[in-house]
Amino acid sequence: MKAFAQSRGTRAKTDRIDAELIARFFAFRPEAGRSLPAEKLRLLRALTTKRAQLVEMRKRLLAQIRAHQKLGAAVMFEDVVTELKQRIDSLIKELEDRITLAIANGEHLSETAGGRRALRHVMFQAALVAAHHNPSLKTFADRLRKAAKPHKVIITAVARKLVTIANALCKNRQKWTASGP
Repeated sequence: MKAFAQSRGTRAKTDRIDAELIARFFAFRPEAGRSLPAEKLRLLRALTTKRAQLVEMRKRLLAQIRAHQKLGAAVMFEDVVTELKQRIDSLIKELEDRITLAIANGEHLSETAGGRRALRHVMFQAALVAAHHNPSLKTFADRLRKAAKPHKVIITAVARKLVTIANALCKNRQKWTASGP
């Protein structure tokens, strides 16, 4: 919406102007924001969100276990914590099975789902390492740090450079060398 307002040369921000901009935007793009994702995609998103919440809950539980161990109080809670961890693990596994089934039953879901999140995680890890150990990418990351860019922006920029380098290597059928492509 902000970009639409800028494209119209509107800078002031009042309720009246916002309402007018929203009305003009929907007149210009009537389909915008009016369609929900397909039902199977909404189901998949709900399942993956719930799984992520349970994984986060398990992380917090494991942190509490470590804290109890440091305090010497782990024995007091051992049976409760063990049962709770097993139950959370079982719920995560159940959700993973439901996610797999939802993807398998979705026409287009099986084509697009599965690799993106894992790929983003791998790229983030590779970019973290490259930003600290690859001389040219470290220089690039340091320049962004000096410009006071947020950490996530820096790592994303380094990841994009890694993808560009990988594409260039593949296109030219070259192997990676310390000096680059």
